[in-house]
Amino acid sequence: MTVTGINYKLMVVSSIMDKVTEAEIPLTGNASVITTTTRESYETKIKKYNLSKYAIDQYTALIRKYNLTELIGKDTPAPEISDGSSNVCALLTLRSDDGTTGKITLMEKPAGINAEAATEFRILFIDLAKDENKISEETVYPSLKECREIKEEHGPVVAVEIGSTSHGMMFNSNQSTTQIIEKVKGKNDTVLVTVKKQAGNKPEATGSGETSSDIFSKIQEISDRENLPGWNYACVDPSIPVDRSMIPTDYSSNTWLNIYYDDSLISGCPSVKRTIGEKACSMGGANVYEALRELIIECIAKSGVTVEMPQVTLFDMSNGMPVTANPQPGPNAFMGMGMAAFATMPQTPDTSANTQEDKTGTENPDGTWDCKCGAKKLTGKFCCECGSPRS
Repeated sequence: MTVTGINYKLMVVSSIMDKVTEAEIPLTGNASVITTTTRESYETKIKKYNLSKYAIDQYTALIRKYNLTELIGKDTPAPEISDGSSNVCALLTLRSDDGTTGKITLMEKPAGINAEAATEFRILFIDLAKDENKISEETVYPSLKECREIKEEHGPVVAVEIGSTSHGMMFNSNQSTTQIIEKVKGKNDTVLVTVKKQAGNKPEATGSGETSSDIFSKIQEISDRENLPGWNYACVDPSIPVDRSMIPTDYSSNTWLNIYYDDSLISGCPSVKRTIGEKACSMGGANVYEALRELIIECIAKSGVTVEMPQVTLFDMSNGMPVTANPQPGPNAFMGMGMAAFATMPQTPDTSANTQEDKTGTENPDGTWDCKCGAKKLTGKFCCECGSPRS
């Protein structure tokens, strides 16, 4: 068996992140270029490097040195990665002259021959992918259609998370909601549901409970059918004009849906996150997103877990008056807290002529002003402590 080429995936993985660079390395024929692809959630970079005869000989020598063709199809021990640790994993696909291919996983942890091979392959790859060897570089923004063709090996789905955040111009107006569903180890069709809510500077409110559900078998089916891990890389080209005429500028909000895969037997990481974001939805994935969201909402409702949003006191920046609000998820959940508060704030008669002294500050000879809340020597138009306007 003669190896004619290598598809090399270099993965740096931990419990909180992972990064993959894929390289196509020809070892025979007239090709003398390494093509690398590095995918991020906001862009994909494709680079080409010169491949010398010396580099080809080095790769061929490593394949012989570690008898890699004998490792094809054999399981590689992969340790579970705990918080704060990481591992370097190399996924090799060897192409042979008889048209067959074989996959090998090389880990840098635990120590051993497999780890030595992984380290040597990484060092050689980094040595070749230097700027002095670079021929070209291109930044691309894959469409959802292209992302459906990206193949990543993953273990089973073990958790899903959906959430939203909202920030307005009102002081203390930020709020967030996160809902998490996780598999319970050792209990078939039993899941742990956790709901977290936070508003302003109040402590986070949390509730959790277990329930029986087949949600993960359904999400796994959708993930396999739609190739959901690839959706993480769907990007919108920033050079394409966006009509922002109807986008309000006094608040910001966003939502997310994350799917977690147990890759312990692939890279050693038990929880690899992949995001089904708004970019993928805007490219035609909204129906899939909604189907996933409905499964999550149904499971949470079945669990009976509920959490009230902490009550906060907002400050209306237009007249400096405090507004008590207890925002809840609903039609305004994605408006931004500032817009929601203004929309629900009770209307009061204009008595500014009679209450000007009560809600504004005192001017100082040096041009500064003191706020009625006690803040001194202010220079801006609004109090940095309570948000009241300068008179």
